[in-house]
Amino acid sequence: MLSRLMLALLLQEASGSPWHWIAIAMWAVGELLAVVFVWRIIANGGAPASTLLWVVLILLLPSGLGLALYYLFPRQLQLRRLRRIRSSQERWRGELRIRGAEPSTLAASASPMGEAADRSMCRLLQGVAGEGLSAGNRARWLPSGNDFFAAASLAIQSAQRFVHFQVYIFRPDDTGLHLLRLLTEAARRGVEVRLLYDSFGSWGLKSHHLEALRAAGGKADAFLPMLWKRRPFTVNLRNHRKLLVIDGRLAFTGGRNVGDEYSKDRFGNRQHWLDAMVAIEGPAVSALHEVFAEDWFHATDEELTDARWFPPSLPIGHDIIGIVGSGPDRDFQPLWLAMFQAITDSRDRIDLSSPYLLPPPSLLLALKVAAARGVRVRIFTNGQRSEAVVLYHAQRSYYDEWLKAGIEVFETESNYNHAKLLVVDRRVVMVGSANMDMRSAHLNFELAAVLPDSPDFARDVLATLDERAGGSRLVTSPAQTRPVWRLVDGFCRLLSPLL
Repeated sequence: MLSRLMLALLLQEASGSPWHWIAIAMWAVGELLAVVFVWRIIANGGAPASTLLWVVLILLLPSGLGLALYYLFPRQLQLRRLRRIRSSQERWRGELRIRGAEPSTLAASASPMGEAADRSMCRLLQGVAGEGLSAGNRARWLPSGNDFFAAASLAIQSAQRFVHFQVYIFRPDDTGLHLLRLLTEAARRGVEVRLLYDSFGSWGLKSHHLEALRAAGGKADAFLPMLWKRRPFTVNLRNHRKLLVIDGRLAFTGGRNVGDEYSKDRFGNRQHWLDAMVAIEGPAVSALHEVFAEDWFHATDEELTDARWFPPSLPIGHDIIGIVGSGPDRDFQPLWLAMFQAITDSRDRIDLSSPYLLPPPSLLLALKVAAARGVRVRIFTNGQRSEAVVLYHAQRSYYDEWLKAGIEVFETESNYNHAKLLVVDRRVVMVGSANMDMRSAHLNFELAAVLPDSPDFARDVLATLDERAGGSRLVTSPAQTRPVWRLVDGFCRLLSPLL
């Protein structure tokens, strides 16, 4: 539409000058490229909603703008490169297994499973997580910022061989600079330090913040910068994982980034920041460290393949843990399969926490089916005062069907809920980095730890959720009845593939 109007204006102003015909030629090339890209988008398939959205944007916006937006968002060129890297990683991981450095897997006969849900979840994890499923672990719940940052600081100060840290957001504020000092001191002691941060999420972290760490012998690199491997890259494929591994013996994962709000549990002047992490000891640490090694290789081409990075670990506890990931470089998404399995196996109750609620259709259906079977489903998310306007209106468009299905939705009144948690039947727990939205499902690199049979750990998590529910509001009626607001909600929902 806009392109035709531009052509009409050009013809109207025709004067026979060379610049006029150059402008028309550029317009024609832009239109041709738009048609070619629309053909490629449709031919490559993908989610119908996002495919339709891109077709509309490219056709309606001026050709240069529409193609520029598409160029900066996911493209098959980058995805093919990421998948080639993953294939090369599979080869060196195979060599690692041959050398016997892999964590011991959980044999089906050794699994102390009594409930049908636990049996099916462990079978799924054995199928999708492979060597990432292990017994003999000890998991510790870290609900507050002080819990995590105090434990992480002590672990870094006690490290003897290596500290490997990856995070989506690393702010150079008081919290971030303090951690950088600890990492630098560890590097000066001879500890091998590697810091991996997302280039988009950690845009405020500059080279001068990392000078002391690098001068001490530590390494720090960005994941998928705009000029990656000397090629322009997309802004939309991001590494959203949070992971800290110490000496191959202790690991932390969950939803916390590095910044003052994450360490002090404060959001603004009065609001509380709600989040969650888990500390893990035992064989599962090696599976988590593999994730770091893969992402580090993505960013630097350095292979952490030596067996010294994956020391054998003796059983230290009674928790079975599966490490599951997801990302745009995978055709198979273990994290989301595990979440779907946990929901469909539910018998009594489901407690789900996510800052954003724009769920993939399969998970939305699974939650509604569980509620129809009589399972109590509680969802904890953010209210209007805490969430960004577009995100809040998009998630609110789902409220009517959730309430009709019998799902309970709790919104924060003023606090910000950043915790990504799933607890099923008071024994199956999933803690990780993934939000319940399309971005986490299709675009981000995500990570989670799944405990298929840990009632004690689940009790601690539920106690935290119940405590936080005291500062939340139960949604009891449809979000809006006025047509104009329902239109706003529906329009924002259309944008969900890009949010």
